[in-house]
Amino acid sequence: MNTKLSLCLFTLLTFHIGATYGESVVVSQTKNKLKDLDNKIASLKQNLNTAQDKKGVLNRELANTEKKMGDSILKLRSIKLGIMNKQKRITELQEQVAILTEHLKAEEELLAKNIRSRYKMGEYEPLKWILNQNNPQMVSRVLTFYQYIIRARQRNIQEVHNTRVSLNTNKETLHNEIVAEQALQEDLIFQQKKLEQDKLYNNALVHSLNQEIQNTKQTLEEYQHNKENLSRLLKSLMQQSIVQSQKPFTRMRHQLIRPIGGRPHFEKVNQGVRFFANEGDSVVAVHGGKVVFSDWLKGYGLLLIIDHGYGFMSLYAHNQSLFKQKGEAVIQGEQIATVGHTGGLKQNGLYFEIRQRGKAVPPLEWLS
Repeated sequence: MNTKLSLCLFTLLTFHIGATYGESVVVSQTKNKLKDLDNKIASLKQNLNTAQDKKGVLNRELANTEKKMGDSILKLRSIKLGIMNKQKRITELQEQVAILTEHLKAEEELLAKNIRSRYKMGEYEPLKWILNQNNPQMVSRVLTFYQYIIRARQRNIQEVHNTRVSLNTNKETLHNEIVAEQALQEDLIFQQKKLEQDKLYNNALVHSLNQEIQNTKQTLEEYQHNKENLSRLLKSLMQQSIVQSQKPFTRMRHQLIRPIGGRPHFEKVNQGVRFFANEGDSVVAVHGGKVVFSDWLKGYGLLLIIDHGYGFMSLYAHNQSLFKQKGEAVIQGEQIATVGHTGGLKQNGLYFEIRQRGKAVPPLEWLS
């Protein structure tokens, strides 16, 4: 049992940092480093917020650009459909004009033929018919017929001509509209290319900002991790400084308070002393220091060891429960555990030892 405890104490002493004046300097330096790290972290967070704000603005601009591109595509599609429809209509009009032109040509030929037939009779043909005593009614009907045919042809030709002019006017109007829409189409294509360039530029900026944000986050994580490490180190150094700020243990012979209140019955056991007390009674630290062990150990049950500096440690074994964890600082008289009988002890009590550089010393010579 003593061999295991000695090994435990040797390990604790091996990793114990000696109490020297230099520790106060280290504490001050660590505080300065921590402050500098806090400033860097604050600056990085500000940079990160700025970068994220810029990214938000760029994303909104990118969304607006993409929306404009979508609207432009719809307009281009509409214009292309309009141009196609107008070109189709022009083709149809051209076909109608061609048909009307043929029809007009035919009408003009018929009119010319009618006119030639009318005058083929000669200018005095009607008088000849009268002198020859032809039927006057017949003559009148023939003349009226010719006049009707000629006028009808003339009206038909005028209507066809007017229709052809109207179709040509419509065709010209459609052609002008196509020219205007083609100009608008070219302008939209130019705008589309510019929007594409804007999108590429914004995407490049967003990518660059994402990289900057990622790098800043990584650096921030590193700084925060370093801050945690420095904070733990500072806490450890501050706890060690507690040990150094009190009266040196070497001057506490016959001045240490007893770990159990009052004047409990005790007996010397092995290299220490066992105080008998009721289960659950308070166990207090005989002197300030830092807890270097707080766990169950075979033969000792729930064991707590306090490092008091200058190579001195105090041991508290067979506790019912432990109130302090490894690394915590304690002051003289602070409750650290409760009396029990863990570790195979048949009667409630506290086993107490004092060790100097790993070797047991008579504890009663140190207690008041």
